Amino acid sequence: KLKAYFSNVIPKIQQFSKKLDDLTLLKNQNWVLIDESNDTKNVFIFRDKNQVLISKNGKVKKESWEYIGENNLLIDIDGESYLFKHGFLDENIFALKMDSKDNYVFLINESKYGFEINSIADINDFLIENYLSKNDQSINTRLNNNYEIKKVKSKRAFFGSNLGNLQSSFR
Repeated sequence: KLKAYFSNVIPKIQQFSKKLDDLTLLKNQNWVLIDESNDTKNVFIFRDKNQVLISKNGKVKKESWEYIGENNLLIDIDGESYLFKHGFLDENIFALKMDSKDNYVFLINESKYGFEINSIADINDFLIENYLSKNDQSINTRLNNNYEIKKVKSKRAFFGSNLGNLQSSFR
């Protein structure tokens, strides 16, 4: 399952994001999908020749992905194609958003997984601390009160009618 989260932090820090067209940061890393609702570990590995490996608790599916320019990423899962827009990318966090909503799927580089970033709250704190409040502690306090990442209540708002197909492919 790809859980979507609303974030008002990501738009504020996009200027600090790495560009998606530099695929070296994205490729050949283990990107762990953050999903706080269960103990399932989903790992995405973007490889050369448009192959993405999707591992769910060690069981791997070979699917395809493609960077199609203009910060768009196409990911095929079980015969369905999903178009994501670049939300944010650094060596720790990869946020993808679908259509025009501010709803994001968060992937964490596994080299950081289980250390400082392993929940949505950790992502929020990490982004604020590293990109929005470098020097000013009073700004930091204000930002922590104003910026949040929270689970999207309506799953349909993110995936529309294809949610069932996408969920079943990750069971």
